Amino acid sequence: MDILQPEYNILRVAGSSFGYKHSDEARSKMSTIKQGSNHSDETRKKMSEAKIGNTNSKNQPNSQQIEVIDIQNNTTTSYDSMGEAARALNLPNFSIIRNYILLNQQKPYKGRYSFKKK
Repeated sequence: MDILQPEYNILRVAGSSFGYKHSDEARSKMSTIKQGSNHSDETRKKMSEAKIGNTNSKNQPNSQQIEVIDIQNNTTTSYDSMGEAARALNLPNFSIIRNYILLNQQKPYKGRYSFKKK
């Protein structure tokens, strides 16, 4: 008693796609989506144009200016954002700096750097 149309009832056994073969068209669509190319050329162009000039804190209202104090070299460097400071120090992401400040750490990060908001 298969009252649903076959194209909507592709999985005969609930929860299992064992033995099911996707059509070439479906595989092509899934491949395109996985590659991140599911936007038209026009849409990608608009997104690209929107990003131009949007790489510093002047265009990012949530950015926090940060001072990095290098205890070994006795230098202080100012950065427009936590992300910029993290990139300059080769940190995996800015959350290390953010957590250091939020937790009011006193011990230098890796025994070398202290961070503070400007």
